[in-house]
Amino acid sequence: MAITIRRLLPTAYCLLLPAVVTAGCAYVPQRSVPAHPLPLPAELASYYDYPKQPINATREMVRDHAALREFFIRFPLSVSGFEPTEPVVEVEWFESKQLGRRPAILFNPILGGDYPLERGICRFFASHGFHVAMIHRKTLKISPEHDASRLELLLRQGVLRIRQVVDWMETQEGVDPRRLGSFGLSMGGIASVMAAAVEPRLRTHVVGLAGGSIADILLMSKDSLLTKPLNRYLERQQLDRAALERLLEEQVKTDPIRLAPYVDSRQLFLFIALADRTIGRANALRLWRALGRPQVVFLPTGHYTSYFFLPYVKRVSLRFFQRHLAAP
Repeated sequence: MAITIRRLLPTAYCLLLPAVVTAGCAYVPQRSVPAHPLPLPAELASYYDYPKQPINATREMVRDHAALREFFIRFPLSVSGFEPTEPVVEVEWFESKQLGRRPAILFNPILGGDYPLERGICRFFASHGFHVAMIHRKTLKISPEHDASRLELLLRQGVLRIRQVVDWMETQEGVDPRRLGSFGLSMGGIASVMAAAVEPRLRTHVVGLAGGSIADILLMSKDSLLTKPLNRYLERQQLDRAALERLLEEQVKTDPIRLAPYVDSRQLFLFIALADRTIGRANALRLWRALGRPQVVFLPTGHYTSYFFLPYVKRVSLRFFQRHLAAP
């Protein structure tokens, strides 16, 4: 599948880019005066805290380009109070060759896959002077062998993984720790929203193809990648959808809708696909409203076909980061 997409992209870009420029997308600014985010309650701050310790990372050179270098970084996940299912953090580091301390972007990619499109975005940002750390997404699904509480464990782990990558980014000689942001797509966009609530060092965020709540996405999605494992889970656990919805509402604390009140909407830029059958348009709009209606671009696409608009998304996102992460 990934190989097919890569072969089709050049032709698709040429065909679809004119539509993007002329009539494809609708930009909506944040028109009302946004309310200041609520302070994160002490209980939540403690829930997403972790033991601070020196990061013993391995660093492997992958590629050396004219404008950037690529590395593969690994280090242990530090946790407190629960057993991690994925104890190693893996990061692809795209290091800009521009001189001086540079701003850096933490990239939360889609769930699974081998990231060919995401690497292209990372290289684009790095070639324009931003260091980029792309976190490898770990296992995140409803499994017939586990109850709903395991999903919360995986989501919480994902937030802790993001926070520790920020720790590592701050130690890099070429990074300006005062100018850090995040970029997320799909499940990565949901992760960026949740990180925005609990990680103040990430100042600004671009969020694409996200929505909420987690329960609503799982129960309302028309994407077979979500519906098939969901049906297996219901059958194995002998639950109906109403019972599962109650369980998810009780168990899943790490949710973008629940954490939205603690996010500064002035530092957000969203992309929403209006024909999204994976996240669901209603869920995408619900998250946008919960976040205080930040500035947004509406794409006339589905979840997967929105990737044909990547040239436009990259340019708009770059301008947003340049504006918000300018030298202090």
